[in-house]
Amino acid sequence: MRELHDRNDIVSVAQGYVELKRSGSSYMCRCPFHSEKSPSCHISPDKGLFHCFGCGAGGDVVTFIRMIENLDYMDAVRFLAQRAGMPMPEDKDDGSAKKRQRLYEMNRDAGKYFHKQLFSPEGAAGLDYLRRRGLSDHTIKRFGLGYAADDYHALHYYMKSLGYSEYEMADGSLLATNNNKLYDKFRNRVMFPIFDTRGNVAAFGGRTLSEDKNIPKYLNSAETMVFHKSDMLFALNVSKNSKADYFILCEGYMDVISLHQAGFDSAVASLGTSLTAQQANMISRLGKKEVILSYDSDGAGQAAASRGINLLSEAGVRARVLRMDGAKDPDEFIKRFGAEAFRLLIEKSGSAIEYEMDKLSAGIDVNTDEGRAAYLKKAVVFLAQISNEIDRTVYISKAARLAEIPADAVKSAVDRERERNKGKNFRRQKNEMLRQAPDKINPDSARMPREERAERGIICYLYHNPGELLKISGKLGREFITGFNRRVYEFLARRLAGGHDADISSFNEEFDAMEMGRIIQIVTDNTFANDKEALADFIEVINNYGKDIPTGQLGEMSDEELLRLEQQLKEKRK
Repeated sequence: MRELHDRNDIVSVAQGYVELKRSGSSYMCRCPFHSEKSPSCHISPDKGLFHCFGCGAGGDVVTFIRMIENLDYMDAVRFLAQRAGMPMPEDKDDGSAKKRQRLYEMNRDAGKYFHKQLFSPEGAAGLDYLRRRGLSDHTIKRFGLGYAADDYHALHYYMKSLGYSEYEMADGSLLATNNNKLYDKFRNRVMFPIFDTRGNVAAFGGRTLSEDKNIPKYLNSAETMVFHKSDMLFALNVSKNSKADYFILCEGYMDVISLHQAGFDSAVASLGTSLTAQQANMISRLGKKEVILSYDSDGAGQAAASRGINLLSEAGVRARVLRMDGAKDPDEFIKRFGAEAFRLLIEKSGSAIEYEMDKLSAGIDVNTDEGRAAYLKKAVVFLAQISNEIDRTVYISKAARLAEIPADAVKSAVDRERERNKGKNFRRQKNEMLRQAPDKINPDSARMPREERAERGIICYLYHNPGELLKISGKLGREFITGFNRRVYEFLARRLAGGHDADISSFNEEFDAMEMGRIIQIVTDNTFANDKEALADFIEVINNYGKDIPTGQLGEMSDEELLRLEQQLKEKRK
């Protein structure tokens, strides 16, 4: 592993995905794992680590590749080995690889079942719906479409007969639960399998055939170990191989499938949500020159287009916008006017910034002083959001001509707005961080903040002082209280007891990419790295857990009460 890291310098690897700027002895960039305008991701070449102070992501070069390429641990190791021209390493189970593989196999078997059901007598309603939407049998089979019967246990019992447990099916979001009863999550729905870029079935989307308006029209799998909707795109597994130099970004499954059937094989869709920063960054990494936004013509679709334009711009991807007159979406447009008309629509599509600029003057009479002032107020706010300086300068000039005032005056106003935005963005990112509760990585921390803090202190001290393992383990009279910290401490202790170094890279073998970010936070907190007095206090907190106060009361305490309790305990220790 040491050679792998030496031959894959984290700075050179990261430069292939993000724009880095030197900051002292380290580098900074806009984090590729969440949306931000101000750089908060730090990369340390000396330590070989990265850490984002905005979203908490962090780790070594293996973790970086795991997250940005959405790979398992061993696949990320292979990726880096191949990049460096090294022999491929032997397989090593990272503790989650088998579970991931099992989920993929289960989803594949469920997908086959849904597809078979579609062509059975029970699936007649689903097949009729797809054919009425104009899909050929070839297209239906190409996308693996299927049908979930209007039955609470059809899939449940079938998958059970294949040897899958109810726990696995619930964990993979094939079963739902209510009053401790398990039943099929998808019922009476046309099924759309969602593939990852390697062709694995990661999840499902289902379109209901019920007329009941209380039932959601579309339903997606919940997030699982293999499905994170914010960093996946529907049909990307086939669209990434398109010879077109652009992606067509749509809102829904049917739009994408209709476009593919009509010959537009670069169509993709976000999964029930607007475009995310992760998806925009993924599109950028795939090397397409442009994204053509083909959203519905209603208000929600146009708002989604505007959000997508900003995210694509931040990811360095040019965007154009389709204006579909006479149809609300691509599927309807092609049915009404044909594929060639849609091709002409793509050729005539204007730049995304042009599209947004035209919207600014809608409903405003720019021939009056009041109208020009109203237009400029809106234009300044929009122009300040354009990150590319050349584009910003061009459209400042356009706005100035329309408002009949000097371009320098508009530029000054835009520059002031950009300065104000810097402070707003910082506060927004800070508030987003504060809203990230409960703690998904270590949910026990909310109920036991003192103990969780003490555990972090012990882990940090041990990481920096591995020779004191026996002394620390001898003084600890009980195991750690919070689940995540217990796993981290036990892994570190096992590794040190086996004569291995406290190498941050080794944690990749047992912890997922987001957990690695938390581990980086713990071990790089130098406040307690070598403080023996603090270590003694931390050990005492763990050993006294449950003695000073009934456990259940901790979760009910306010922050002030917890601080008072901590002070009381400190006084008792003196």
